[in-house]
Amino acid sequence: MKSSIFSLLLALIAAVVALPARAADLVPHYVCVQTGGAMGAVSAGPGWRYGSGGHWETEIIFGVIPKYDSASAKALVAVKENFVPWAIPCREHLRFYPLSASIYFTTLISQRFWLSQPDRYPTGYYGLPTKVRSNVALGQRLEWNFRRRMAVRSVAVFYEISTCDIYLLNAVGNSCLSPADWLQLCIGARINF
Repeated sequence: MKSSIFSLLLALIAAVVALPARAADLVPHYVCVQTGGAMGAVSAGPGWRYGSGGHWETEIIFGVIPKYDSASAKALVAVKENFVPWAIPCREHLRFYPLSASIYFTTLISQRFWLSQPDRYPTGYYGLPTKVRSNVALGQRLEWNFRRRMAVRSVAVFYEISTCDIYLLNAVGNSCLSPADWLQLCIGARINF
């Protein structure tokens, strides 16, 4: 069961990051920098827009988690797919995106986390692997387009409210948890080329 879930996860990630037909399409359309959202204290990475009207986006994000109460800091990688259905022009150079829906997968780069449960635990002790988290998010963004043609086309700020698989499973049927216990805030900025 777990190996089939992992195979499905790998297939989804491969489909999301499938190489475009032309080499020029490999050049990122934007770079984002953010904090929170289960992607580390600070994270950044390139992104690509595609599809009719550029409503779909794929990001590969690299993050850092400071050591806090563990022995060392940790690095993580996330593959994120965004859907941004529409934009509302506010002024000549200002656009508001009222909805951004995302699904993403994060993994910690560490040997301490695992995909299949180690033998030291009884069968079924852990329901989910500790190495990969599935996440969903909803958010909004505000984008300033520059008047002149420059290398940087626009700058956007955004926020997202997200949760991951394990938080959502814990929240279902647990009246002791408030939304603040299982929802996460992410804030960030994007530079669009």
